Amino acid sequence: MEAKTIIGIDIKPGRLELALELGATHVVNNTQDDVASCITDITGRCVDYVVETTGDGKLQLLAVQALNPRGVVGFLAGGVVTNSLIEGRRTVGIIQGDAIPQRFIPKMIDLCRAGHFPFDRLVKFYDFSQINKAIADAKRGATIKLCLAIRFKYSYVFAGNRGVNIGIVHSRDS
Repeated sequence: MEAKTIIGIDIKPGRLELALELGATHVVNNTQDDVASCITDITGRCVDYVVETTGDGKLQLLAVQALNPRGVVGFLAGGVVTNSLIEGRRTVGIIQGDAIPQRFIPKMIDLCRAGHFPFDRLVKFYDFSQINKAIADAKRGATIKLCLAIRFKYSYVFAGNRGVNIGIVHSRDS
């Protein structure tokens, strides 16, 4: 299956520019445009798939309303998952990517090495002492995914925004 039309929707112009650079065919700024009308103008109808990442109730409803019959919306940040929608539309809750890490992570590394997944443009690391800067950067759209590094004597603990994302990297410091 190949996506021919990919619509990025956001409120931050920098993230919309990045979406175009990374493969979106169209972008919509939902603070300036009527999203439903833009989707119809772009596709001539609704869409087959939506990935909803905000957890905002209004946007989740819009995601469901934007579906073609038999369309599917995936909720990444929680939401009401139901299969009782009309015309075969479905919602799916996606938890931690719904992937098997032992298979998914090596695949993502291969894609990154091949230049097809520039995760370094999506993730920005901050030392815990820069927490206020990290939050300000996230609010103004300067970073997509922030990770805070909390330094201990022998390890670093990374805590990300949106849920619990923790990784431990052992330090060479003594």
